[in-house]
Amino acid sequence: MFYKLLNRKWIKMPTVLLLLLAVTNLSFRVKADGQVILPSGTIVPLETLGTINSESISTGEMIDFKVRSDVKVGDVVVIPAGSIAKGQVTKATPPKGLGKQGFLEVQIRSVTAVDGQNVNLASGTISKEGEDKAGLAIILGIFICILFLMIKGKSAEIAPGYQVEAVVASNATIQLK
Repeated sequence: MFYKLLNRKWIKMPTVLLLLLAVTNLSFRVKADGQVILPSGTIVPLETLGTINSESISTGEMIDFKVRSDVKVGDVVVIPAGSIAKGQVTKATPPKGLGKQGFLEVQIRSVTAVDGQNVNLASGTISKEGEDKAGLAIILGIFICILFLMIKGKSAEIAPGYQVEAVVASNATIQLK
């Protein structure tokens, strides 16, 4: 019955037009007025610029990342390679006595597009743990000397060049130059 309804000429043409309109709205496109829509979900490849260490950084600090390769919409570069992205330390715990390791968590927040605007990013979280030395500290503290209980674990560290991917959080309109 549904097929017979769609076969009628007065319903067939509007249905085809609506489907075409839906498909063109889903595709990436450059607007006539020099704007590009960067769709949400676009992957932005990033890497760290320097060493991030749980012992020397604190929660809330901002960290710079570098875009590894051009992010394009069609053939238009909207975020060039080398652009700076910002991340924020959401948790930084230095190593502690009894061999407890350090912990580090960083959330990628935004990146700068070709027009200078900040594009919000999501899904870019890095977390690292240091080496746990609790067993060693306890055994040495019990059998050799109680001062061994003061042994700290290793701090968490993210090396320079560590690669992570973030995604564009929501559609962004980028002005072309």
